[in-house]
Amino acid sequence: MKKTRRTSRVGENVRNALVEVFRHDLKGIDLGLTSMTEVEVSPDLHYARVYMSGLNEDEARKTIDTLQEARGRIRHALGQRIHLRYTPELDFRYDETTMKASRIESILYDISQQEKQRLQEEQPDDAESESEDDETDETDGTDETDENRTE
Repeated sequence: MKKTRRTSRVGENVRNALVEVFRHDLKGIDLGLTSMTEVEVSPDLHYARVYMSGLNEDEARKTIDTLQEARGRIRHALGQRIHLRYTPELDFRYDETTMKASRIESILYDISQQEKQRLQEEQPDDAESESEDDETDETDGTDETDENRTE
């Protein structure tokens, strides 16, 4: 859905009204640990997608299915709380953004661990080459101290 200033504002108003509907008007539906992450409204304001997420994906999906079944009652209660010419039809969906973000974080963590491991494997090679350089400096017979220098 195309996002404009108007649809963003209406989406935020619908979200706030839905929070009140969930708190006061829906007594038979247990939302558990799900939360509403975003509401996208169509440009003609007739449709609204409500994105929900939760700590437990299976529990959140069951809650979304329950909300889908009760969306007629939710829409009626929403119509009493917002002042629009047309109350949007609601479509509840699971928000996969958090799941995708955690997947990206785990990939980045794995990459950083591999990089650390690679650097640790390379460090002994560098330490050996430095110790070889130190040995050649000691064996060349020149003493670089200020005491032995004569100018």
